[in-house]
Amino acid sequence: MKLSEKAKKELTRVLDETGENANGIRIYNSQGCCGTSIQMDVASHAENGETAINIDGIDFYIENVLIETLTDVTLDHNGFGFLMNGLKKESGGCCC
Repeated sequence: MKLSEKAKKELTRVLDETGENANGIRIYNSQGCCGTSIQMDVASHAENGETAINIDGIDFYIENVLIETLTDVTLDHNGFGFLMNGLKKESGGCCC
C-alpha cells in the first residue's frame, strides 16, 4: 500500500488529535449484508492476525487476509474522506 500526501497529512492529524493511546491505523474487514468492506480505525498495537507495517512514518496494523488485497492500493484523502485507489472490488450486488 502507498499513501498520497493528502492521506499522510490527514492520518498524521488524526493520530496527533487522538492522543497517546493510538499511535497507528488498523485496517480490517467488516462483514455486512452487501459483503465485506474494508474499515479503518485508530489503534495502539497490532492484534493477533494482523501485520504491523510502517508506511511513510505511519504505523498500520493490517489484517493478514488484506495484505495481498492492498498491495497495489494508494490510500488517498479527498477532503471529505479516505479513498482506496486501485482497490479491486468484489463482484455482486447488494441485497439491501
